[in-house]
Formats: sequence, C-alpha cells, structure tokens
Amino acid sequence: MHHFEETELKGIVAVRGAVQLVSALRQHPWAIVTSAYRTLAETRVTAAGLPLPKIIVPADEIRNGKPDPEGFLRAAELLDVPPEDCLVFEDTRPGIDAGMNAGMQVVAILTTVPADKLRHRPLIRDFRDIAIRPEGGCLKVDVRDATSSFIRPRMNADTRQ
Repeated sequence: MHHFEETELKGIVAVRGAVQLVSALRQHPWAIVTSAYRTLAETRVTAAGLPLPKIIVPADEIRNGKPDPEGFLRAAELLDVPPEDCLVFEDTRPGIDAGMNAGMQVVAILTTVPADKLRHRPLIRDFRDIAIRPEGGCLKVDVRDATSSFIRPRMNADTRQ
C-alpha cells in the first residue's frame, strides 16, 4: 500500500493560497506535522509544488499520533519556538485537539471535513483567507473567518519570528 500511495500522485495539488503562505514564511521557522509517514508526506508536498520545510514531524517518527500533542510539541522544540507562539493550521478534529492540547493557537481549514465536524473557530476555506506580514519582531497573521456570510474585520494572531 505504501508504494501505491507514494506513486499515485494524480490529482495532488496545493491547497489554494498555500504557495503564497509558504513564500511568506520562507525566512521564518515553520514545520509540517502530519499523520502520514515521512516518505509519503515528502512525496505529496513535493508533488503539490511546495517546498519542503526544514522540519517535518511525521506519524512514523513519534509514539503518539493526533489528538495527542506530541507531534506539535516536537515541532516547536525542533523549531526552538515556544508552543504558545506557534500557529497551527488543521483540517481534522484530532489535529485541532492536538494543537490545542499543545497550547498552540489553531486555525481550522475546510479542506478535508465539513465545518460541523471540525467544530472550531477561527475557520478558513483555504489559505487565501490568511495574510501574513512582518510587524516588529513578530509575524502578524490576519485570518478571515469563513463562518461569516460577510467579511468581518480580520482577527490578528501574533507568531514569533
């Protein structure tokens, strides 16, 4: 099964806005924490046309998967960023729980399951609902919540550079 997943790449594309998000982060610490094993994660990220981060914490390199916070805490440690200064984007309820249990800020993203299954706010449609800009010693992250039928003022979340 692993070989098939690694070679069947038809239809693998980046989530809308992901290229711009990763580009904005290129000089800053960021990681991928995934329920996939390392080879599959690297294959799919590359197939989607995205660069690999320096830090990937895959399921096959930790003892406890999501909703346990181990993966996110390991990523924060490897990035040398306190968990409370980390921002997590998650597309599943166990991932949201893992990020919150790690003491991190979490934004839910509607790419895998519907909003009623995610049960979390803020909630974005895709990464086009995110804007990142440097501000002082931080990155300012503006989030446009997808739960509103009108455009609300953007919520600000600070993340350390």
